[in-house]
Amino acid sequence: GDGCGHTVLTPQSGTLSSKNYPGTYPNHTLCRWRVRAPPGASLLLAFGDVDLEAAEGCAAGSLLLSEPDRGIAHGPYCRGAAPAAPLLVTNTSTVTVLFNSSSHRSGRGVLLSYATSEHPGGDPPRRKPRMGQLGHLGTPQGHRDPHGKPQPDPSCVYCPAGCKDIAGDIWGNVRQGYRDTSVLCKAAVHAGVIADELGGQVALSRHKGVTLYEAAVANGLRSKRGSLSEKRLVFHKGSTLSPPERGHRDVLDVAAFNASSSWLEADALGQHRAWGAERAALGAPGRSWAAEPGAAAAWLQLDLGTRRNVTGIVTKGSSDGHDYYVTSYSISSSRDGRNWRGYRGSSGQEDKLFEGNSDSVQEVSNAFIPAVVARYVR
Repeated sequence: GDGCGHTVLTPQSGTLSSKNYPGTYPNHTLCRWRVRAPPGASLLLAFGDVDLEAAEGCAAGSLLLSEPDRGIAHGPYCRGAAPAAPLLVTNTSTVTVLFNSSSHRSGRGVLLSYATSEHPGGDPPRRKPRMGQLGHLGTPQGHRDPHGKPQPDPSCVYCPAGCKDIAGDIWGNVRQGYRDTSVLCKAAVHAGVIADELGGQVALSRHKGVTLYEAAVANGLRSKRGSLSEKRLVFHKGSTLSPPERGHRDVLDVAAFNASSSWLEADALGQHRAWGAERAALGAPGRSWAAEPGAAAAWLQLDLGTRRNVTGIVTKGSSDGHDYYVTSYSISSSRDGRNWRGYRGSSGQEDKLFEGNSDSVQEVSNAFIPAVVARYVR
């Protein structure tokens, strides 16, 4: 219907909201979502926000959930008639979510997320997963090492698909951690620990805050620069349960760069400057690599010397005399330099288009989920 807002529906998890959320929802509108889990799995729905103008029988706007297979309805919900608990555990694989409104003056609308009882990396069936969609996370009690020193207590939450575009801000970056007032699952996408199109289990811990959180662009999201907070969130990849060291990066060595073409610039005095592939390394001083002007389907190739596990890429433009940067790109990889495969990410439908740079100054990071195993990357 015309009342649907941000919507991401996958078999394992998803996020949905009313139109204009968190702004005021429109008058006389309707949206119906049909949420389906795989056969044999049941649905768990988390009420992130239900802010519909109060009226008798929720006549100004309502949220109604039904289990058609069982003939059970939940709601209608609005202000003064809110859900009894933030999490609805069902025994069905199909739920219909209905939002509608009439004339009203205020209200943010609705924001919900869902997961299945068999979501990847999740809890066993019939256990309630911790849904971190809106950044709500219980404060860890902490534990002590054998010497009695307090240690941060790792926690796990489940983030549904579609967190990237929900309302709310994030402060910080994956290397220093995130301000604890950040939208948790949105920060997890920024950190590259989950793919927005899939969601997934997230491991994190709380540490002492830092004086200043630096902004960064990563995985299609821009975090903000932020001031001191009491606590910060640190996300963990794999089994690593310690925060990243300041300035540390797992950078792969590149044995050689190659390119489809390179630009030989001629200045006003007729002198030439080469923008060759060998200048493409991040952090190299002076000008970078640039393809020949007008070249179609230009590419830059990295030879890692041997097969490596590649988990992401960082790009930056060049401001050496020109404001040059790449706004979007795709990735292909090869194990032998002859047979190439386009990178499709976790969706698997078509080659993924990564969001690149919007200026020649700031670095932009993109994670590969799943990782690429290859010697050559283009």
